[in-house]
Amino acid sequence: MKRPRYKWAFILIFILGFGIPFHLLPKELEGDDFFTDIYNKTIGAEDFSNDVRPTLEKIIGGALRLFTEDVFENSSYSEPERTTLRVTGTMPDGCTIEQLNAAITKMESYLSRFDEIELFETRISSYRNSNISIYFKDDYEFSGFPHTLKSLLESKAISLGGLDWSVTGVGRGFSNALNNSNKQNRIILEGYNYDKLYSYAEQLQQQLVNSSNSRVKDIEITSGGWRDNALYEYYLYFNSNKLALANVSQIQLYSYLKNQVHSGRLNSIIENNELQNVKLVSDNYKKFNVWDLKNTPINIQNKQYKLNQLASIEKKKTGNTIKKNNQQYSLTVAYDFLGTTQLAQKVRESAVENFEPKLPLGYKVFEQKYRRWNKEEKTQYYYLFIVIGIIFFICAILLESLKQPFVIISMIPISFIGVFLTFYVFDFNFDQGGYASFILLCGISVNSALYIINDFNNFKKQYSKRSVKQLYFKAYNYKIIPVILTIVSTIVGLIPFVWNGQNEAFWFSFAVGSIGGLLFSLIGIFFYLPLFLRQR
Repeated sequence: MKRPRYKWAFILIFILGFGIPFHLLPKELEGDDFFTDIYNKTIGAEDFSNDVRPTLEKIIGGALRLFTEDVFENSSYSEPERTTLRVTGTMPDGCTIEQLNAAITKMESYLSRFDEIELFETRISSYRNSNISIYFKDDYEFSGFPHTLKSLLESKAISLGGLDWSVTGVGRGFSNALNNSNKQNRIILEGYNYDKLYSYAEQLQQQLVNSSNSRVKDIEITSGGWRDNALYEYYLYFNSNKLALANVSQIQLYSYLKNQVHSGRLNSIIENNELQNVKLVSDNYKKFNVWDLKNTPINIQNKQYKLNQLASIEKKKTGNTIKKNNQQYSLTVAYDFLGTTQLAQKVRESAVENFEPKLPLGYKVFEQKYRRWNKEEKTQYYYLFIVIGIIFFICAILLESLKQPFVIISMIPISFIGVFLTFYVFDFNFDQGGYASFILLCGISVNSALYIINDFNNFKKQYSKRSVKQLYFKAYNYKIIPVILTIVSTIVGLIPFVWNGQNEAFWFSFAVGSIGGLLFSLIGIFFYLPLFLRQR
């Protein structure tokens, strides 16, 4: 069996196709040892990092670089669940839970008209927090009805008014809130002294503004949580010059306002031998609102004034709800970031890393953790190497060789190239199912090569005088049909998981990753398996 021509060219294509993880190397190392010094003067040198490294990473990074930078970094946690519409309602400050319940009852009555709905659950915890979860019957769950109902609910929410509505679950989320304060970037500080903790939060707030090159917007200090839990109050600002010109004192203006909304108890009286409580209530109590204050003439000393002639009123944010957990106060620095998700992540990590040394004992700062698959957990990736190690020993025992198992294992990275490119080219989300596809491919891609090589070894024992090339092709012809049928049947079996699209958590990414890897494993079987075998 002659040495194939251009063998090393094919091997180079394989290596560069998979990728050399040069892009994962740090820009510089910390320490004073000899190796660190050499690394920082070569790979970590500024000229190399700015001029050479970006181009070199693209050349040798291969599919691995495309996957890690564009797919893996943007991947998100997903969890299998039913198609669900969620309607939330929030009342403004000063309202009651009874008022919110009345509005939610109208929305429930509207939902009761639709027979396609299996059930809906309503939860109301306060006047600022209500939620309706809507579930559909099996026949309509994957139809167009959830989208139709979402559009109808949006129209109903607008017609009801009176509170902030949001409708999410399918399609683009809807919200009629004018000041949506849900901010995606959050850094949490915890400590035992609230006043000091707040001062540290202000320092972190200033640090983020100064170091972000104007990318950090609408930064604020909150008590945590995704909803805006801050309280708002109306501040009355007196215009001293206008009050003096009108010969009106602040006390007179304040007394007028107090009389409009007064409600207080007086001394009890005895009537018909019975003690009765007395309460003095203004006729405008719970009727006099901000609009009246701004537009209704104010009668002082038999003269009438408009509020803007004497003062101004403004709605301002006041103190946060004090949150304490495990004997520690907690504050959240929340902000919007103008830039990519990767850049926002780097800014958060850098802010936490730089600010942490400034905190004394008893205080800590960290990024907010979200309920998701922890893709940074390294232990799960060690399992891939454990699987490969087990496969190596099984193949070594079966083939009675320590060299041929390496040929079989080489089929694994070839199939991984298919996974990398599938998620990159088609812009699919990579979640737990994608990780599971790696595990599956470790077994199936090896199984195909093992069939052929095992027959090849048996033929060499039976026909020791025949050429190796003929024996390999004989083994190849015997097993290639079962191998292709195995791969094709596996792909066909995975197709149903692709039908529902990316909304199908786990199974969709598992299916597309496995299909892409299996197709590329055929390239390994056809071209690289005979290339890697010994030539004698």
